[in-house]
Amino acid sequence: MGEIEIYSSKKKSFLLLIGSFLFVVGGIWMFMNAENLTGFRTRSPILVKGIGIISVLFFGVGFYLSIKQLVKNKLFLIIDKSGINVSPNKNPSNLIKWNNIEGFSELKIQNQKMVLINVNNPDYWIENEKNQIRKKIIQFNFNNYGSPFLLSAISMQINHEQLVKLLNESADRYKNLT
Repeated sequence: MGEIEIYSSKKKSFLLLIGSFLFVVGGIWMFMNAENLTGFRTRSPILVKGIGIISVLFFGVGFYLSIKQLVKNKLFLIIDKSGINVSPNKNPSNLIKWNNIEGFSELKIQNQKMVLINVNNPDYWIENEKNQIRKKIIQFNFNNYGSPFLLSAISMQINHEQLVKLLNESADRYKNLT
């Protein structure tokens, strides 16, 4: 078993595209017909127009991101004999070596399953992150969940169970080699 690369899922991106498109169209419809929609819950067409604008803006971003993922296949994860690279596009040298990985645990946040990569040196990863936004995210993850690295299979080509199985099998195979 050599290097394993996990990319974004075209199917999941397409479903996001369809859902975002529908909400953008619904937001535009709400904005254009705000006067006709008043009276049921609210008497103010300004509130209905505001909800329509927020819908267009929020789901417009989802629409843009889904098109971007459909056009360019995004690399999410690389697993090889050296370790795990959780963000190869952002920082190709950001490799978590197998001897730094203590194991994997699962976390469920509002029906979304995630995998925690438990490392023996979390402060190292927090201190060495150059991007301030990413550094805050890593710090938040560590403070709230006990690990700086959380993986979600929601936009990957594989599902959660396959991801957990792959990570555990790779750890069993490669951890003793380093």
